[in-house]
Amino acid sequence: MSDADAVRHAGSVLPAAPERERVALGLVVLAGRPRGEVAGRLGLSEDGLSLALAGARKELRRTVAALPGSGWCERAERLISDRLDGALAASSEARLDVHLRNCPRCVEHERRLVQATDALVAGVVPAPGPPELAPVPEPAGDPEPAEPGTVESEAAPRPAPVPESGPMGAPQPRRPLRQVAIALSWQALLAIAILLTVASLALAVAGILGAEL
Repeated sequence: MSDADAVRHAGSVLPAAPERERVALGLVVLAGRPRGEVAGRLGLSEDGLSLALAGARKELRRTVAALPGSGWCERAERLISDRLDGALAASSEARLDVHLRNCPRCVEHERRLVQATDALVAGVVPAPGPPELAPVPEPAGDPEPAEPGTVESEAAPRPAPVPESGPMGAPQPRRPLRQVAIALSWQALLAIAILLTVASLALAVAGILGAEL
């Protein structure tokens, strides 16, 4: 990313930090500029840039967690900052390791600082997330009110009733049960009448044939 965007983003994350510290952090951490180059652009010595970066990183860690500390912890924070940039001398790294073995607070500071730095970088180049899912359409019509003491489930909408189909596939309205019973009674009476008619005809035919014989 460009130097201007890096400095602007660092300033948005650390608005209360001194401008020199924000610029140093943005150029070194976000823009990836060498520490020597940044020190020359800011008119700082290597030692001055080290202090500026340590101060900016302290403010960055405070965005995640606030920690108590002593004078030696302040020095350890600067050494941790230098080590993150690969600018820590071997003798200083040995002293830092001894301090970290005896200071859980500074171990927590380093862990939180790495966490905050990852969040800072992720804010510039967001990681790709899962694809967005299409919204599930809600069922048509007003939902029925729930009975007292019950909990409505949002797992899935209730399926709509399937309309009855007539001979041509057109939907037909449901008839009341009383009308269906009346229709069935008439059909039964009609069937009985037809049977009686057929039986009468059969008896008449039999009588005629018997008379002839």
